[in-house]
Amino acid sequence: MTTVIQNAVLSRFQCLGDKCEDTCCQNWSMQVDALTRDRYAQQAPELLAAIEPAAETPWIMRKDAATGFCVKLEGGLCGIHRDYGSAFLGDACHFYPRVTRSLGSSTVMTATLSCPEIARLSLFEDLPSPSQVTMQRLPATLKNYLPQGMAEIDALAIHHSFHAATADDVDAELIFLRIACASRQLENLPAANWAILTGFYLQDADLRLPVALRDINDPFNLLHALCGLIVASHKPASPRLLQTIADMETALAANLDWANVAITTSDASIPALEHLQRSWYEEAKPLYNPILRRWLAMQISLHLHPFGGLGHNLAQRVTLMGMRLALVKLALASAHALHGPLAQDHIVRIVQSLSRFLDHLGDPAFSMSIATETGWDSEARMHGLLRL
Repeated sequence: MTTVIQNAVLSRFQCLGDKCEDTCCQNWSMQVDALTRDRYAQQAPELLAAIEPAAETPWIMRKDAATGFCVKLEGGLCGIHRDYGSAFLGDACHFYPRVTRSLGSSTVMTATLSCPEIARLSLFEDLPSPSQVTMQRLPATLKNYLPQGMAEIDALAIHHSFHAATADDVDAELIFLRIACASRQLENLPAANWAILTGFYLQDADLRLPVALRDINDPFNLLHALCGLIVASHKPASPRLLQTIADMETALAANLDWANVAITTSDASIPALEHLQRSWYEEAKPLYNPILRRWLAMQISLHLHPFGGLGHNLAQRVTLMGMRLALVKLALASAHALHGPLAQDHIVRIVQSLSRFLDHLGDPAFSMSIATETGWDSEARMHGLLRL
């Protein structure tokens, strides 16, 4: 038994199984760890047929070529789980949508918004604070994110300070800019000094924020960037994500050319953008700012900020987090401009479909090349991007 610091959303989470609208059993390459493969070989060799043949790791579960579903998904339920029990599930299948990391001797467990039920709970349920729970099983491999020279208790306190910053009743964009500013300040300091100065930098951030440097092409470039990332991933966009993207295209009077990774605007594009902006600031913003704040809180939790996340350093991590925040905001603004106030299921679909793709990118290189080309890697340009 191990004591784990668990995000409160997991205390409410139950897998929807065959009722899930976007199951993790479809179109994902679910990895099989060595311990699970050995268990199959020794105790249930018939299950080896459900693994793609390979000489060594990473092994993955086989998918039906016609449907994209795992070959062991039967009637919307996992046949391995049903017939053999959860002990026979590999770590990827057993723990998803949970994300588990170490900070020294502490184990921290959170969740990803790429799961529809986690998205619903995180965005709409009132949840308690994280709690300590005991667990019988942890992933076979846990990365330790504790920086050298930092005490474990200090690392937990630093992460808590960033997470607590998302509770301020202000614009989500301002909260992010404070987090980004403080993170960039910390990067210039020895890790041993972070605990002393994190709170100060968060409180002092408003005095350090640059004037927003806006570019009228930002929303179009953001949509184009998403297209490029999807094409570069060599994985098909889900129907739910394509629906989210279609609303952004319509709201901006623009069209994506997937074959040539290009975006085409029209004479109607600037008036459409101006309508979208008026719609956001005159009516939509109060409706969706709480959603964006909760989204941001889950990103801080998911990436164990400031210790993890996509990017090789803190400047890259906050740049890429800011781009994702801008995309979620643009998607919500576009859908509202087209359809009016959005129902809960519609919001969940938007956030979850983007998260299912963006939260599982493994290499920051292409994303950062986009940020550098557009200037979004600068604080002033990021401020302008978030202003819509």
